[in-house]
Amino acid sequence: MRTVSLAAVAALAMMTNSAAHAGCASAISAYRRAHGLSAVRADAALDRIARQQAAAMARAETVSHNVNGNFFVRIAPVHRRLAAENVAAGFLTCAETIRQWAESSGHRANLQLPGARRVGVASVAKPSSPYRRFWAMVITD
Repeated sequence: MRTVSLAAVAALAMMTNSAAHAGCASAISAYRRAHGLSAVRADAALDRIARQQAAAMARAETVSHNVNGNFFVRIAPVHRRLAAENVAAGFLTCAETIRQWAESSGHRANLQLPGARRVGVASVAKPSSPYRRFWAMVITD
């Protein structure tokens, strides 16, 4: 029987999440193109910011833009002129999450941010929470 280290399992899970989130970035691009806007591409720095926010919400079991600190302070290291954040919880897939964001005027405005070129998306599972999964998206120029 072959033994797999925890680090290897964690690395595989991270790769799987990265692939899923890259697919989510593609889905956000498709949504934007369908609305006459420029495509966005996945950005590793924005993925990290989104992941930190999703993880903070999971720890706190709350959906909040401020649970991990002020958004504009959190986004400052990437030096973007335009930036917006969407958060959500309780949706198990990226498609469900984007659909919910698209149905909310404020979240939809962020998905349709004029001049956006990059996006970071992350989700963090917390099976013990009634929400089960927490999502964050950061979109910038």
